[in-house]
Amino acid sequence: MTSYFPSMESIKRLDRIFFALSDSRRRVILEELSEEKKTVSQLAESSSLTLGAISKQISLLENAELIFKSKVGRTVYCHMNFDIWKEVTAYIGMHTKFWNNRLDELEKFIEISRKR
Repeated sequence: MTSYFPSMESIKRLDRIFFALSDSRRRVILEELSEEKKTVSQLAESSSLTLGAISKQISLLENAELIFKSKVGRTVYCHMNFDIWKEVTAYIGMHTKFWNNRLDELEKFIEISRKR
């Protein structure tokens, strides 16, 4: 498995991503967009937020690169950016590997200590 050492740019991007994911309203928006693209109005209606409030949440998600918008005529659509999840997965994978190794070492230490 390849090591993952993020650049400063990646660290800042991850900060924006995890900040965006920290709010349940934004996670609900992401869940909705994981199924299909939706208009800003559709997202506002399903969330019971005002158009201004949903626009703020969408801006934060867009800034974190978790979603992107496209425009068809006067209609603005929001789409899930599935590519960004590769970076998030790599980051989480690095920490998972680290902690799995540490816990394996602890387990071995406990086994050796019991035998003494």
